[in-house]
Amino acid sequence: METATACPTSTATILACQKIAKAFKENIYELSSIRNEWDPEYATSLYEWINGTIEEFYSGNLDSIDDQRYRDWHEVMVAGLQSLKVLRASMKVDFKNNKGFLRETFQKLGYSDYYSDAKNGDHLSLYNLLKTFERNLDNETKRLICEKGVPESLFKKIAATARQIDEYKCCFEILENENELTSYGLKEVARIYEVVQDICRITAAYYQFDPARRDEFNFYKVMVNL
Repeated sequence: METATACPTSTATILACQKIAKAFKENIYELSSIRNEWDPEYATSLYEWINGTIEEFYSGNLDSIDDQRYRDWHEVMVAGLQSLKVLRASMKVDFKNNKGFLRETFQKLGYSDYYSDAKNGDHLSLYNLLKTFERNLDNETKRLICEKGVPESLFKKIAATARQIDEYKCCFEILENENELTSYGLKEVARIYEVVQDICRITAAYYQFDPARRDEFNFYKVMVNL
C-alpha cells in the first residue's frame, strides 16, 4: 500500500481543524453574512467531514495529544512564531526603501520558503524556518537590522527557541509516524487543512476587534489549548 507523510496530517493539526470547525458551526449564523456559501448546511457538512476523517484515519492516535510534552512543545513553537513575526514586521518597516535587502535577507533566513505555511499552522515549516534562521544568520546582517532599532534580545529569543525545539525531536518523530496515511487519506486531510485555513483567514479578519473570538480561529492558539 502506498504511503506518504506530510506535516498537515499530524494528529494535532487535524484535531485543531476539528475544533475550529466546531467554532465555525457554532457561529455560522453570524458568519453567514460574509460569504454566500457559508450557511448552516455547509458548516455541518464540514464538521461531519472532519469527524469522519478522524474516525477513519486517526482512531489509534488520539490519546497521544494529551501528553504534556505536546503542550509544552506547542508553547515553544508559538513563542518562536511570535518572535519571527515581530522581526519580519520590523524589517518591513525599517527597510521599506531597500527592497533588495529585504528580499535577500528573507530568502537567506528562511522566510521566503517557510513563513507562509508556518504562520498558517504547519509545524514542520516553522521548525525549518527556525533552524534555517539559526543556521544562516550572520553578524553583519544582524548588525544592519539592529542599527535600525531592533533589539538584539529579539534575536536571542529566536535563537533560544531554535535550540529549544531540538529537545522536542521526539514529538516530530511521533508525528511522522502518525502521518503515515494512504495516498487517499493524505489527499483527504490536505483538502480539509486547506478549507479550514481559508476559513481562518477570513474569520480572523472579521473578528479583528474581538480577540477572544478571533483566537478560536487561530491555529496555534487552538492547538496549544487542545
